[in-house]
Amino acid sequence: MRRLYALAVLAMTGAGVMAACGSDNASTFPAPSHEAGTGGDDTPGPIAPPGDGSVDPNAGPLVIEPLDPALVFTTGLPAPTVQFSAKTTDGVPVPASFSIDRGEIGNVATGNGLFTASGNVGGKAKITATWNGRSVSTTVTVKLKVSENGASLADAGADGGAGGNGGVGGEGPGAAVSAATAAVLKSAPAADAGLTFLYPYDKTVWPRGILAPLLQWKPGAKGDYDAVYIRLTEAAYEYEGFFAKTAAPFSHHPIPQQAWKQLLASNAGEAVTVSLVFAKDGVAYGPITETWKVASAPLKGIVYYNSYGTRLAKNYGGAKGGDGRFGGATLAIKGSSTDPALVAGANGDQTQCRVCHSVAANGSVLITQRNLGEEQKFSAYDLKTGSETVISPEGPSATFAWPAIYPDGSMFLGDSSSAPGSTTAPNALFSVPTGATGTPTPLATNWPAGFRAAYPAFSPDGKKVAFTMFGGATGADQKTLGVMTFDKTTKTFGPLTAVHKPAAGTAVYPSFLPTNDGIVFELETRFNGRDYGGTRSDADVAPPDARADVGTRAELWWLDLKTSPPTARRLDALNGRSASGVAYVPNGPAGHDDDATLNYEPTVNPVPSGGYAWVVFTSRRLYGNVATINPFYSDPRFHDLTSSPTPKKLWVAAIDLNAPPGTDPSHPAFYLPAQELLAGNSRGYWVVDPCKSDGTSCETGDECCGGFCRPGAGGALVCTATVPTCSQEFETCKTSADCCNSAAYQCINGRCALSAPK
Repeated sequence: MRRLYALAVLAMTGAGVMAACGSDNASTFPAPSHEAGTGGDDTPGPIAPPGDGSVDPNAGPLVIEPLDPALVFTTGLPAPTVQFSAKTTDGVPVPASFSIDRGEIGNVATGNGLFTASGNVGGKAKITATWNGRSVSTTVTVKLKVSENGASLADAGADGGAGGNGGVGGEGPGAAVSAATAAVLKSAPAADAGLTFLYPYDKTVWPRGILAPLLQWKPGAKGDYDAVYIRLTEAAYEYEGFFAKTAAPFSHHPIPQQAWKQLLASNAGEAVTVSLVFAKDGVAYGPITETWKVASAPLKGIVYYNSYGTRLAKNYGGAKGGDGRFGGATLAIKGSSTDPALVAGANGDQTQCRVCHSVAANGSVLITQRNLGEEQKFSAYDLKTGSETVISPEGPSATFAWPAIYPDGSMFLGDSSSAPGSTTAPNALFSVPTGATGTPTPLATNWPAGFRAAYPAFSPDGKKVAFTMFGGATGADQKTLGVMTFDKTTKTFGPLTAVHKPAAGTAVYPSFLPTNDGIVFELETRFNGRDYGGTRSDADVAPPDARADVGTRAELWWLDLKTSPPTARRLDALNGRSASGVAYVPNGPAGHDDDATLNYEPTVNPVPSGGYAWVVFTSRRLYGNVATINPFYSDPRFHDLTSSPTPKKLWVAAIDLNAPPGTDPSHPAFYLPAQELLAGNSRGYWVVDPCKSDGTSCETGDECCGGFCRPGAGGALVCTATVPTCSQEFETCKTSADCCNSAAYQCINGRCALSAPK
C-alpha cells in the first residue's frame, strides 16, 4: 500500500497577490482586480487609445504581474496555479498572449496567463507576455515535495534481467512500512557505530539521463535493519521515501527511478544531499549522509564493451554454475535500457567468440578479434546495419589487433606489441573493409621505419595519434607515451614525440580528452608477469587456489599536452583517493586491500557534456556489497559467477574540462548501469550514436548527420542540416562564435559544449 505524506507550502514575492491554502486544498492565486485579457487563445488586438490625454496603451513598455512567484507542488494535493496578467505602466490591462520557456515545469494558458505546475519537474521557468509587438518577462519557481511509502507503480516490478534490478542489482524497491515504523524513521535517530555508506561515493558527479544508483551501506553494531528512510534534497526538489527491508541482511536499496528522474531534471547546479535513516526494533539509527552534484546535460552515446563470461552469447563450455555454458562477446549499453545488448558474437562454438575490440568515435565501425585462442582472426562490423565483414588474410600476417580506428570509421592503424593477437611487425594504416569478406587496403604513409606502437588511439579531431612507444625507435622502452600528428588528406604522420616517461611503471591505453589537448591513460604499477597491458592474475586463468596476489594493479592518470613538457597528474578522485592521497574506496577481504590500484583501460567519450569529459574504465574494485569476491576471480571456468558477481566491471567518472595542468580534475566514479551483472566486463569504448538523417526525430544535434536538431513543421524536434542563427549545445560549429551564448560555450571538436562545469 502506498501512503502519501503532504504539507502544502506556498510563497510569493514581488508585486503579485499573496495566497495560501489549507492542507486539503490546492494552492491557487485569485485573478487581479483588473481584467486579465480576452481569455482563450485568440490573438488579441490593440486597445483604443484613451481620449483624456493619458498614456497611449498601444505604446511604451509593459508590466507583468505577479513578479517572480514561488510555488510548492506537494504530493497528493491539487496542482498549484498562479494567474499572470499584463498591463501598461499606468495600469491599463492589455490582452497579452503568454508563453513559457520550460514546458516540463508547467503550462501557461496562451490567452489568459493562468500557469499550472506540472508536478513532473521543479525549477525556474520564464513567463513572457507579448502584446502589440512588445513583451515583458518574469519567472516562476516551482518546488516539488514528493513523499512515498513503498514502491510506486512506476517502480514496482523493476527489471531483473542481465543488468540486474534497475540495471544496478539488488532486489528492487521495498514494500510500504506501517505508520508506526514511519514515525520511528522520522524521529531523532541514535548513532550506530560502524554504520556507513559503501556506495555511491561522497561528491560523485552524476550526468542526467543515467539510471538510478543502488544505495549500499555497511550495517553498524545493530546489524540487520527493518526499514530505511531515504531523503533527497536540493533547491527545487525534496523527496522522502519509506521502505521495508528487501533482503536479510538489509544492506542496500535503490533510489526509485521516478524520484531519481525528478531529482536530476530539477537540479540547477546546486549540491544534492542524500540522507539515510534506519529503523530497528522501534528505534531510529543514523543518519548517514553524502552530497552529490548533477551535471547540466545528459551523457551522450553508446558504450561497447567486452564480456568474457556473458550468458547472452554462449560459445564456450566448462563454466562452473548454471548450465555450464558461457561466452565471449561484444555488448553495448544504449540509452536508458536496464540490460546490455548483444552486438558481436553468437551462440555456438568458439568460432562465434568476438572480443578485444575497438570502435570508431562516430559510432560507425567496430573491429574485433574472433575465435579466441586463434587470435589472428578479425571481423569488422557496420554498427548502423549490424553486418559483419570477415577480414582476410588471417594468421601471422594479419596486423589488425587492438587498432586505432580513425574517428570517421574510414581507416585504422594496427597495434604492434606483445599483446595477445598483436604482431611484431611495425604498425600499418589500412582502409576499413566492407562486404561479407574483405581485405583491408594498405594506405601509403610515412610511418617511421621499424617503429612499433602499442595500443594506439586517434584524437577526436583525427589530428593526433597517441600510443605506448614499444620498440624500434629511440626511447621506445615499452612504457613511455608518445604522440604524432596526422594529416588525413595526405595520410602522413608528424615527428615522433615522447610526451611522458613514468618515473615507475608502464603507461598504456592512452585516450584523448574531447579538447584534443589532454590524454587519460593507465599507469600499470604492478605487472602480472604474463600479458602486456592485461588486467589479470593467475587466479583469473587457473583454479581458485592459484595465487591472486600477483594480479596487475594500475591507476589512471591524465597528461596535459598544452604545457612544455606535458604535465602528468594522478586522477586521485577517480581512482578512489582523497586530495591527500588516502584511499576513500572501501577495502575488504579477499584481495580488496587497495582497491584504488585496480583501475584500467580508460576511454573518454568524444562528446563533452555539462562542462565535463566522461571516462569509462575497467575496475576490479568492490561494488559496494553486491560484487565482493576476489578482484581477480572473473573466469567462469574456475569461479562460479552465477550467484556471486565478479567485481570486474565498468565504471564512469567526470573530469572537469579545461582544468589547470598539474591538478586533479576528476571526480569519484560510479558503477555504469545496465552492464551484465553476472559477468566479467572490460574495455569499454564510449562513442557517439550512428548519426540520423534529416527529418528523423532527435533530442540534440549530435544525433544528427546534418548537425542540428530543431523543431519541424509539427513542432517536434527533428534532424536538419539547415544552419541556424547560432548553435545550441551538442550542435555543429566551426568556431566558438557559432555557439549560442559563446561566453559560456565553446566549439570543442566541432560541437558546441559548455566549457566548464556550472
